[in-house]
Amino acid sequence: MEKISFLTDYLKPNINKYHQHKKIIFLMFILVLSVFLCPDLANTQEPILIGSEINYPPFCFVDFDSQANGFSVELIRAVLAAMGRKATFRVGPWAEVKGWLEKGEVQALPLVGRTPERESSFDFTFPYISLHGAIVVRIGTSDIQKLDDLKGRKVAVMKGENAEEFMRRENIGAEIYTTITFEEALRELSQGIYDAVVMQRLVALRLIQETGFYNLQVVNQSIDGFRQDFCFAVQEGDRDTLALLNEGLALVIADGTYQHLHSKWFAAMELPTNRRIIIGGDFDFPPFEFINENGQPDGFNVDLTKAIAKEMDLDIEIHLGPWAKIREDLFNGKIDAIQGMLYSSERDLLFDFTPPHTNISYVSVVRTGEGNPSSSLDDLRDKQIVVQQGDIMHDFLQKNGMEKQALLVESQKDALQILAEGKYDCALVSLRTAYYWI
Repeated sequence: MEKISFLTDYLKPNINKYHQHKKIIFLMFILVLSVFLCPDLANTQEPILIGSEINYPPFCFVDFDSQANGFSVELIRAVLAAMGRKATFRVGPWAEVKGWLEKGEVQALPLVGRTPERESSFDFTFPYISLHGAIVVRIGTSDIQKLDDLKGRKVAVMKGENAEEFMRRENIGAEIYTTITFEEALRELSQGIYDAVVMQRLVALRLIQETGFYNLQVVNQSIDGFRQDFCFAVQEGDRDTLALLNEGLALVIADGTYQHLHSKWFAAMELPTNRRIIIGGDFDFPPFEFINENGQPDGFNVDLTKAIAKEMDLDIEIHLGPWAKIREDLFNGKIDAIQGMLYSSERDLLFDFTPPHTNISYVSVVRTGEGNPSSSLDDLRDKQIVVQQGDIMHDFLQKNGMEKQALLVESQKDALQILAEGKYDCALVSLRTAYYWI
């Protein structure tokens, strides 16, 4: 309404000018009309044909109307929409879908784990989600807890899927059987035909819930070495479609669409129902999180986490420990979340982040009387640096090829203590933590 009012008010006292510019307005009308009539100017590009699996929930599956659905389906549709393109879908079992792309019968797949075996057939976008593999067994099976326990056992995997490639690559001595879908594999495991199924943890949880195979359980420990980076895939050499998908993926991540879809499809599934939610944090990062004099978790992040848990009626348990260990535990799925991790684009490839709640500045700290602290990357090039292992500054030094000149310590307090003892030239730490300890 504001734009309409402005134009009306402008035209009333400028009728003469309006008549003087009738020709310009007429030409503009012709130009607009040509956009609708001329196929070269209008958006008449053909939709991108996408091949999608029929039974890989919650990523790709067919709904009650036999239409492609799932997180990855919605994501690639949003990615193409961001680039002004539409998607059409052809659905089928994974082995067929994979073959369609290899033969060029479809232009892209929405969910493909990047593996060495697939590099010669496909080109991949950057990964948009990483998942850990897991072992599914019948309830009551106590002697299968890790990959080596599958030696000599009957293990089912989906034909042509990452799990089959991984199991054959590892060659641990298991009897490998392939099925068309993971639902079939789980059904036959439930019936006692196999001893275990190897697949992605989230897919297993979703299928067990949907199919009612309640005599099955997912082994709590992730499979070491079976981490999958999922991407969109195109036929080898199709650079135009690859560039289109990469750019669109970057756009939907930046505008929040990706996070919205991720929450829609995964938030409820990822909450454990049979135990407390384990939240990790740094044991010595005051005033944000630390172990207090009573041996209890304390600090701003701890209070914030407890407030969120109370608001959302969540049963949580807060574990604080050495930061490098806590970060490793999250990566390996041993804890459910970290309450205070600084965001970086590199970390975003490994973890999912909430919106930020606090901004933290990092500084270079030197001993009194030994010159000014370094204020740029170049100033640090010839310095011996002490830094907390796994901290954002450790990541920073790795990224810039300077890790060899750094001493890695367990906490930022240790970094400042070593610096105060006359060792090393500077410490890279949080500004607020530095003030706290000084």
